[in-house]
Amino acid sequence: MRGEPAAGLDQHHSVVVGHAGVAAVAETLGLVPGITALSVPPAPSREASSITVFATDFANGAVPPGAWLDRLAEREGLTIAVVAAPATAAELDPTTAREIARLRSAVDATAVVPPGYHRQGIRAVVTTLHELVARPGVINLDPADVRTVLDGGEAAAITTGTATDTGDVAADAVQAVEAALSAPYTDVDDLAAILVNLVGGEDLTLASAVDAVDGIQAVLPDDAVLIWGVAVEESVSAVHAQVIASSDTTPAFDRVLTDARVPAAGDNCPRCGGHVAVYTLGERETAACDDCGYSGTSTTL
Repeated sequence: MRGEPAAGLDQHHSVVVGHAGVAAVAETLGLVPGITALSVPPAPSREASSITVFATDFANGAVPPGAWLDRLAEREGLTIAVVAAPATAAELDPTTAREIARLRSAVDATAVVPPGYHRQGIRAVVTTLHELVARPGVINLDPADVRTVLDGGEAAAITTGTATDTGDVAADAVQAVEAALSAPYTDVDDLAAILVNLVGGEDLTLASAVDAVDGIQAVLPDDAVLIWGVAVEESVSAVHAQVIASSDTTPAFDRVLTDARVPAAGDNCPRCGGHVAVYTLGERETAACDDCGYSGTSTTL
């Protein structure tokens, strides 16, 4: 656990946003000052402090162009994908599964967003990152600290939650974090690492923030990394929390994977499209993919 108020991220850090197959992205991000949505891959970058966000909608059959995947894999700094995943096992065909796996391998972290919430999910990711990068005095982190959190797992949640004003600042701060992680456009569980920036009015003192962080730590797994910071702004009436969290578990999407038909030997893997082998033990059959680690079990009839 690490955290204290500080001057914030260097103003030279940048957020670049690209998209493929998501028509509403430019309109959505046009509401965020200083953010431009790119429909073509950005120029090559060797800037270690840059942050690149890429959004695509697999739920509607969009496949990211190869040029985007190549450029994302080559860019320095952090690369984050925001993905609208299929809602049902029937929609998770081998081609879609393979393309999702390709995108995941090209970026540092992936935020999986349930269908119907893609626009909100994209906006939450970009505005949260942008505020952490652009606003002075927000949190004492540099991109290496953000990478520490995102390296905790391949799944990410990046969003902001707001608490109701109960008069108990510490309790409100914990509620704000819980609101961020329970948003309908987030899909993580069993957190490996989390960054929390608490923003509040003058009643958000360092002492109340420490109490809040103790409460947040208490609900995390024992081995989860927690990095935190505090910002005090007179105009803020209710505590809100900017959250970046990482996990290996995406409950909603994992259920889609689980509900997908367990493949037979030689079939394509429902996760990455590779080939699987099937092993039988008693009344159980287990299909395993050596390429991506997928494992599915069914009862033998």
